[in-house]
Amino acid sequence: MSDLSRFQVEAEAWGISLGTRFELESLVQPSLRPLEDFTEEDYNEFEFRGRVAELLGANGLIGKAKRYIDCARMGFCLECEGEEHHRFFSPLYCDLRFCPRCAPRRFARLFARHCRALEYIRRHVVRGFRLREITLTSINTGSLSADQIKKFNKHVKLTIRRLMKSLRGWGAIWVDEVGFNNTNLHAHVLIYCPYIAQERLAAVWQLVSGHQVAWIEQSHVFGPKALLHLLKYVSKPPANDPKIIGMLEVAFHGTRRVHALGLFYNFAGGDEDGEESEWQTCPKCGAQLTLIKGQHSVRELRALGLEFIGFFKIKGKNKKWLN
Repeated sequence: MSDLSRFQVEAEAWGISLGTRFELESLVQPSLRPLEDFTEEDYNEFEFRGRVAELLGANGLIGKAKRYIDCARMGFCLECEGEEHHRFFSPLYCDLRFCPRCAPRRFARLFARHCRALEYIRRHVVRGFRLREITLTSINTGSLSADQIKKFNKHVKLTIRRLMKSLRGWGAIWVDEVGFNNTNLHAHVLIYCPYIAQERLAAVWQLVSGHQVAWIEQSHVFGPKALLHLLKYVSKPPANDPKIIGMLEVAFHGTRRVHALGLFYNFAGGDEDGEESEWQTCPKCGAQLTLIKGQHSVRELRALGLEFIGFFKIKGKNKKWLN
């Protein structure tokens, strides 16, 4: 039985929440933050994460549940192969899409990755093409499932391809979004293309999906600012209700939230959802980084004087925000 499963059984038997069970573990696990150092904010976060983890575990996502509730509590050490042997630490993140700690990291990786397409567009302007913003909506059913999301994304992709049929040089990226604390699934699209009449967009979307609401306008911002405006939807969770966060994590399990077509897909490097986050070179000297085996509490790593590698970013043409 996994630790999470054991904690769930014990929490139920003891009549306490899963979050409280994890708090109690801090008393007997020296690798966890001492309970006396906890603030009210820490307790509230544990309670919130515990309720989300219960929903993930109930839907068979035990691994994700443990990662979510343990996010950034443990970490590992990295050492470079340069003369100075610079050492850093990096927490072990859960990297779940709707984790308030990991969402900004995912946003940074996505922005760095997709800026390449915008740089190409800036250097290779196509006459009549502009960056445009499209919103495609669906009927709010009051619930959300993986099948529903996959079907919706299939419709978005088919609609864009039909609108761009026989055109060259276009590109699109879209983000699946829901309303705050609800299940109103819709897509925000940034597309580089010629003029599309509102009537045509609405007609194609209704024909493909059966949904009626579709909207388009020329982007009010350009270049990286347009991408920032689009990706803001992944920078923070769309709910403060743990039940909804848990439901969204279950619904999006195994399904991308960010999708790219055309130019944006070509420049995404096969990772348009921004999942890659490995540091490969030292942010101080550029030497190769080596992972030192073993995990330690973040508190221990800080006490050793190690610097958090996430404070750094690589400068230059190929800079990446990685952690």
